[in-house]
Amino acid sequence: MQVSPMITVARGRFGSPAAQVLELVRAEGIVHRDELAARTGLSVATVGRAVGQLVDAGLLQERPDRSRTGAVGRPGVPVEVDGERFVSIGVHIGRRIATVALGDLTGKVIAHETLRRERGDDPDLDRLSRVAAGLLGNLPGRAPLAAGLVAPWRELGLSSEKLGAELHDLTGLDVRTADHVAAVAATEFLHRRHGTTGVTLYVYARETMGFAVAVDKGAQTEVSRVGSLTHFPTGATTSCPCGRTGCLEVTAGDEAVVAQAIAAGAISEPTIDAVYAAVGDQLVRTLLRNRARVLGQVAASVRDMVAPDRVVLVGQAFTGCSAVLDDISRAFAETTAHGDVPVSFTRFGSGIQAIAACTIGLGPVYDDPLGIVPHRVKRTVRPPVGVRPGAAEPAGA
Repeated sequence: MQVSPMITVARGRFGSPAAQVLELVRAEGIVHRDELAARTGLSVATVGRAVGQLVDAGLLQERPDRSRTGAVGRPGVPVEVDGERFVSIGVHIGRRIATVALGDLTGKVIAHETLRRERGDDPDLDRLSRVAAGLLGNLPGRAPLAAGLVAPWRELGLSSEKLGAELHDLTGLDVRTADHVAAVAATEFLHRRHGTTGVTLYVYARETMGFAVAVDKGAQTEVSRVGSLTHFPTGATTSCPCGRTGCLEVTAGDEAVVAQAIAAGAISEPTIDAVYAAVGDQLVRTLLRNRARVLGQVAASVRDMVAPDRVVLVGQAFTGCSAVLDDISRAFAETTAHGDVPVSFTRFGSGIQAIAACTIGLGPVYDDPLGIVPHRVKRTVRPPVGVRPGAAEPAGA
């Protein structure tokens, strides 16, 4: 089990040949061997060996149906990540819900289940492990390789090391743990691989508030410098349990907004979705626009401290209500002291918890792809895509 505040999201030349090949194929989709050699700097022979090992291990699969016209033999057959054989198990622990998910080796969530949990209770990992087993039972032929365990550890008062060890004992898998904000940032980065050189700032806001920074060094990329924004001052008058007033979470967090809407008599159901559904109400719209301005201002202040090359705003507090996105962008632009910077909103909605946990679970796979696959599984050979069982192999095989 690995417990670290830093997440390696791209290993580059520091990875083994197999890791470099697998990582690049995941990023690019369907890739030919000569393209892999050109992009990694590895020799064609080294790439060929790595591809062959990864295909034998069931991590890559060949695509003879996408072979180049006139090409003969394996070099002309491209490969892609095999998304049908292995999975990572993702477990996300939040304040009120826990999420269990299965993700394929590309990072796509293929099954998930959410469970309510009482605030303040210790997570029931035994139950969550049984849920994971149930999800696997509905997907015959899938085998888990590793697990990711994600939570806002500090806010929940939980030990990532203790719970990670417990999940390892229950599942027998290599378990990686990560802070929620860092995991979300890593997930965003992996799904935005192009144009992410330099420093990317991720600001997260929902029930918890925080930021993380991805630093692309060319040879390797890491998510680090995770910080909490829970008590970031906003200038508001709302009292915080810490004894001060105007802290960001009690001013603009989901629970704060729900409480304000209920106090104003604008909603009857105490959920943030009920607030968003009532955006047509003038009072609710004003409430959400006020929050949007606060979030935009705080994101701009963090940008000025970090001085990144780009900013990505993540979490449903930013994206839950499309009607106020312009308010966030406007407040950011009016507040930042360093001029224009590319600002974008996350593509992930309510499924971010599941995909983030599964993404963290892929860490051990991409660190040592050939070492993590059980030897007995490597010997199982399936026909490549486009070739029927019993059909002849492509010419030159």
